[in-house]
Amino acid sequence: MGPLPLWIPRRCTLRRRIGQFRLGGPPVRLESSILTPVTLDQTWSFLASPVQTSPLWDRSVAEVIPDSDGPVGVGWTATTVAPSGNRQRFEVTRFDPGRELAFNLLESSMFRSAELTFVVAAAPDGTWIHHVIDLRLRNFILWPILRLIQRRALARDLRDLRSALARTYLG
Repeated sequence: MGPLPLWIPRRCTLRRRIGQFRLGGPPVRLESSILTPVTLDQTWSFLASPVQTSPLWDRSVAEVIPDSDGPVGVGWTATTVAPSGNRQRFEVTRFDPGRELAFNLLESSMFRSAELTFVVAAAPDGTWIHHVIDLRLRNFILWPILRLIQRRALARDLRDLRSALARTYLG
């Protein structure tokens, strides 16, 4: 796609929208929260151990292969392998024990950028997990499809996470 037509003023909403779609559409933010029946420490330990736990609840992950030595923390990288065999690298960008874990997908074929964040907080009956995914798509055609399916898919992932936590810690 070439430069935007000169007849569209720089401050025009249409010009900004065309520019967004040239970059893969507007940013997309997906958010969902769920209350888990386990303690904050148990929830954090589970989330901060993606090599062992991600395949237990994330349907898109069959295996996590660490690319970094040492414990999970800022700068730690790994590769996920999907059930289909597709691989996706990620890097931890925020690691605040007992509070927040965030990572970026690297070299994604679908996303220009993707940051996934988990924020955890103690609750009287367990732990709240708030999951936020910030995306910029490579192909703007995927934007309306993603908007249609995102709520159900994210809610399902969090329900699967809650079930995996309960199975792991409550039997």
